[in-house]
Amino acid sequence: MSDPPGNGDLMLGRSDAATIARRYRLGPLTALTGPTATGMQGAVWRLSTTEGDFAVKVPVRRQDEHEMRASAAFADAAIAAGVFAPAAVRTIEGDLLTDLAEGRPALEPTQVRVYDWVDLDEADPGIDPGAVGQLLGVLHRVGEPTTAPVDPWYTEIVGERAWAELARAALDGAAPFAVDLAAATASVSDLEKVVRPPSGLRICHRDLWGDNVRTTAGGRVCVIDWDNAGPADPAGELAMVLTEFATDGVGSVDAGRARRLLDGYLAAGGPARLHAPADFSMVLCVLGHILELHVRAWLRGEHLARSVAGVAEFLDRRVTARTIDELLAVGAAAS
Repeated sequence: MSDPPGNGDLMLGRSDAATIARRYRLGPLTALTGPTATGMQGAVWRLSTTEGDFAVKVPVRRQDEHEMRASAAFADAAIAAGVFAPAAVRTIEGDLLTDLAEGRPALEPTQVRVYDWVDLDEADPGIDPGAVGQLLGVLHRVGEPTTAPVDPWYTEIVGERAWAELARAALDGAAPFAVDLAAATASVSDLEKVVRPPSGLRICHRDLWGDNVRTTAGGRVCVIDWDNAGPADPAGELAMVLTEFATDGVGSVDAGRARRLLDGYLAAGGPARLHAPADFSMVLCVLGHILELHVRAWLRGEHLARSVAGVAEFLDRRVTARTIDELLAVGAAAS
């Protein structure tokens, strides 16, 4: 996976906004603001019309309409079951995606998607864990069982050889994180030995990090960025959400937050249970790939500050054997 492009590659102009408003039947355009947010998945703009405000997402990589319809159907089912999320807006033809390629520079991202606008607070992994657990329980109830293949991003490890090569390249390149990375890679690759293939697959969100689970000014918990929804083991997603919302800034488990999250999950009818270190396979794979992405981006000389920050966040909050043991203990007590 390549690093995201710069903001300049994800720009929209007023003529683009007018085209979007017309194709999605949003009413006459009044303003275009942004990008209001940028990240590894793309950039978001605020489009205002006489009918209201809308979020326009410019994805970094081209998306498939069929795949996006499947993820949108999952989001629609979750919304119907009580999860708060921005509703997707469809074009006049009923499509989620539209292409602005005509008249735009070659090689720039040209697809857009439109959602209802929701004012969100800043990302905060310290939000109410019970509310997070409850929404996850609902998501796992509405996600349909599936036998579809799982993206390797969620199932394959980086591997001992690749970690050693990355650490050596970082040292050779005098990366500011090189010493810390070299000290961590042995334990990271050793922990990857617990990774096992997923089972009991259901359609899951698969991207429930703090950036995508936000509160609103009214105190509601809102889930955004459903584009990565797809097959996953619900136990793996539960473990991933626990590591995000029930550990502190240095990776230590907050047993009280973990218990409240699990209580909310169970109360909402969440079907998954945590029994063994292998239940943490998904989070180990995903975090490993994210770290690898940031290291390789730095080695290529791309987005240096973002890459250094990404590596530092991983090393500060990485999942360890102790993290897994403590979360499993809380899970056993809650079951």
